[in-house]
Amino acid sequence: MSERGRSPAPSGTGSRPGSPAPSAGNSPAGYPPALGSDPGRLQADKKTNTRIELGPEAYVSGNADKFTERGQKYNTEGVQDMVGSNQYRMKTFDFSKKIYQYDVIITPEDRKTPFKKIMAHRSVQQILAPYKPELWLFDGKKLAWAPGKVNGGEIRAKVDLDEDERPAGETPRSGAVFNVALRVTTEINLSLLQAYLEKKTSFNSKVIEALSFVDHLLRQGPSEKLLSIKKNFYNTARKSRPLVDGKLLEVHKGLYASIRLSHNLGQGGVGLALNCDVANTAFWVSGESLEQISCYFLAANDPKKYMGLNPATTLAQALKPIKTKEGIGMTDAMKQLRKLRKLKFKVRCRNRPASMDNKVYTIMDISFDKSGKLGPDGATAKTVTFDYQGKRTSIAEYYRLRYGYTMKYSNLPLVETAKDAKFPMELCYIEPMQRYNFKLSPKQTESMIKIAVTKPPQRKADIEVGVKELDLPNDRLMKYYGATFEQQFSQVQARILAPPSVDFKVGKQEPRFGGRWRLDQGNIKFWKANTVPLKNWGFIALNNCVPKQALDAFGRKFKQILEKHGVGVPAPPMILEIPGNARDTAKSIEWAHGEITKARGYTQLLCIIVGFKNDPSYERIKKNADCRFGFLSQCMVADHLKKEGGVDQYVSNVAMKINAKLGGATARTASPFGKGPTYFPPNRKTMIIGADISHPAPGGDTASIAAFTMNMDADANRYGAAVESNGYRTEMIKAPNIDKFMATLGGAWRQSHGNGVPDHIMYFRDGVAENQFAAVLDQEVAAIRNFFASRNVKPLPKFTVIVATKRHHIRFFPGPDQRNKGGDQNGNSKPGLLVEREVTHPSLWDFYLNSHKAIQGTARPVHYYVIKDEMNCPPNDLQRMIYHQCYSYARSTTPVSIHPAVYYAHLAADRARAHENVATSQGFRAYGKGHEVTRDRIAKGQTIGATGDSLKNAEAPPLLSLGGQVPEGATPDEKGIRTFMKTTMWYI
Repeated sequence: MSERGRSPAPSGTGSRPGSPAPSAGNSPAGYPPALGSDPGRLQADKKTNTRIELGPEAYVSGNADKFTERGQKYNTEGVQDMVGSNQYRMKTFDFSKKIYQYDVIITPEDRKTPFKKIMAHRSVQQILAPYKPELWLFDGKKLAWAPGKVNGGEIRAKVDLDEDERPAGETPRSGAVFNVALRVTTEINLSLLQAYLEKKTSFNSKVIEALSFVDHLLRQGPSEKLLSIKKNFYNTARKSRPLVDGKLLEVHKGLYASIRLSHNLGQGGVGLALNCDVANTAFWVSGESLEQISCYFLAANDPKKYMGLNPATTLAQALKPIKTKEGIGMTDAMKQLRKLRKLKFKVRCRNRPASMDNKVYTIMDISFDKSGKLGPDGATAKTVTFDYQGKRTSIAEYYRLRYGYTMKYSNLPLVETAKDAKFPMELCYIEPMQRYNFKLSPKQTESMIKIAVTKPPQRKADIEVGVKELDLPNDRLMKYYGATFEQQFSQVQARILAPPSVDFKVGKQEPRFGGRWRLDQGNIKFWKANTVPLKNWGFIALNNCVPKQALDAFGRKFKQILEKHGVGVPAPPMILEIPGNARDTAKSIEWAHGEITKARGYTQLLCIIVGFKNDPSYERIKKNADCRFGFLSQCMVADHLKKEGGVDQYVSNVAMKINAKLGGATARTASPFGKGPTYFPPNRKTMIIGADISHPAPGGDTASIAAFTMNMDADANRYGAAVESNGYRTEMIKAPNIDKFMATLGGAWRQSHGNGVPDHIMYFRDGVAENQFAAVLDQEVAAIRNFFASRNVKPLPKFTVIVATKRHHIRFFPGPDQRNKGGDQNGNSKPGLLVEREVTHPSLWDFYLNSHKAIQGTARPVHYYVIKDEMNCPPNDLQRMIYHQCYSYARSTTPVSIHPAVYYAHLAADRARAHENVATSQGFRAYGKGHEVTRDRIAKGQTIGATGDSLKNAEAPPLLSLGGQVPEGATPDEKGIRTFMKTTMWYI
């Protein structure tokens, strides 16, 4: 038997078919036709992300004035300042150089083609030799760029990867020989990029081609000595840090680097800049065997269920096939383990030839016997057999006979690789520097935050170390194209806006630049008390995590502080001790609700004390309260009740949430539009909408959830919220959902505005990238217009559409002119920092605003893009309003980092995960017109149900109704409370 570094496949399985070779068309034999495409242009046309940070105009064709331009819209208020930014100006670039773009055509081709190995082969280097190969750039897939044009426009080579190792006369193995062609497709015109940067021409595909080249120019040199993953570079020699205990994951500190358009023309720059930032990334721990990694991976994802798994016993049991109504099925653990696909490993086994130890394999699957023919243990090293030396031999027996190795865990499933190779888990050792692509668990996230959070001076130093490792001044390609960057952070013009005072019904706070205030000191009464008096309410402690006596004392203190802040509480809370037969979360809530309803009337509010932060019962609590019974709920962690001296402040903070849930408002800032009876000008009825979409975590297959928030009062302090499922990873909110949201929330808005219609709608959209700005206008804003047009509203409201995002890598560092000795005590810029130049778009209206005080780490400003402004808002008024309203966030005694309408939409979308119409205990679910699929089918790209719809286009079932269904014979109390929930801040 000839073994090329792999265990033989069991008989009857066959080899997996490869991808068909591309058609050659009219090209020479063995070569497909030219691709003739640039990834920058292709991706812009398809409206997907690129590595280049393009502006929104790059994704729009034929409508150059779609987005609002800045013109002279600069703020004139506040104190002028200079701050550093983690952006390096490009000082020079030779835009006169000629560059030719090539298609790189490799046949046969599949997704595992070793591109780098092929291009480094001497056969390819020989044909490149006359054309300055040291100046060629490759994208690693299908494109190349060079300063010269090859003779005839095409060169070819034949590459035999095994020719030095294969005995003379032996036939080349399959997958060792490739035909390579480099074919000229276009000339890159860098002068057009220069013309665009100098505002002499409009954005077009030729500009994108040039930008794509500049991006690859930046990456070519560094990627030859550093590990490159997307926009990040990692020095593999740097020491990693363990994540949690370091058994499963480790953290590597890398450098994010990206070329971006910059507003620096005439300020020492050419209109481009290099944005660099720290990139803390989780990687799989290397050198560990797969059966151990499997135990750690399962335990990290579900510690309650899988903590303490042992490869010799409990792991095998957890992965055994189970009997279902449909036949043989996978356990939850097996489904999770199949997420390890694409992880790379090497095989280590004593007495195995050393030449085979360096071969790297990729996990394609974990063996599973759905037929049941291999026995109750499934497809393991003990049960999977093949023909070896004339008889049927198990994988375990093969390793004993061939290498003298007796397996420890022969009852575990096998690892499948390409071409049906199968290996025992205990012989598979994880390769280094493989990025962990799944959502971190709460414990892992907490550990990552501790590692990643660094104060500005340290962050700046880390960035400078990473930039030094790029070694751009000595890069041969950078030198050839005349590309030079400033060696220091760019100094950026900025303004520090004055902070507002925070007004209450009784009392006022002046946070100034300190960025925080307290409610438990002084006689503070909320701006607006609850509209519904709190009578029918109570406390329970799940699993008796707080003694009854302590809970009783806390309940009395709670009522006292609520009343101190002006909350109407005519009756004390009922302190309920859960009986022994109601330990289950859902039963406990049902029992407590019944006790309150019997004693006082339908429950308005139930306060639930849980044992610890991130308690797994949270989602079940909210599903029962929000959708089953339709009353308000408030969770609190037991530890907060035990803190000495801190209870008053904690209860004051919780009181803000309860008051908001009951129809009240915490505080208000003065109108940014001048003195008047209302917050907004009286002749301009203003509706503020916040919109966001929550997608499932990486590897998750639940529906996306869309959320709308809308101001319920003229002061824009109270925001109702509406939520609904929105397909699967659908980026734009669907028109039927928008129509539903506007109808649900619009009625309450009208009641607070004299039954009128809005003159001005401020639409704040979160979570969209530049390539989706046009779709926000064409789909979401258009759907809101249609809502009003269908109701014969004339004239239609004017729109100001603002995209707010924190998904960027711009940071600011106090400069020498910063007031009060260079920023706050942590080295961050103070709240109110506004930047409108240098790091902003060259022509469109955008700005960065740092409205909060960073408690730890480096402050991340919010990037606001005003993509449509039909009201022609003065920048002073608009930016002042956004900044000031960050001080009126309903559940905080600090200004928040992003406009509250957006923040509330994010909270509502996340909270609505509890409203999915599935049991809270059910996992691994996806939807498609009533059909369920398992995650392994999704991973294989299979379709859903009998309809044949892909998961991407599948219809998601609606969420459970907020407030639940009002049963027949419901009391007026019950009807009122269930209905009231729909217009209050239930999500806060």
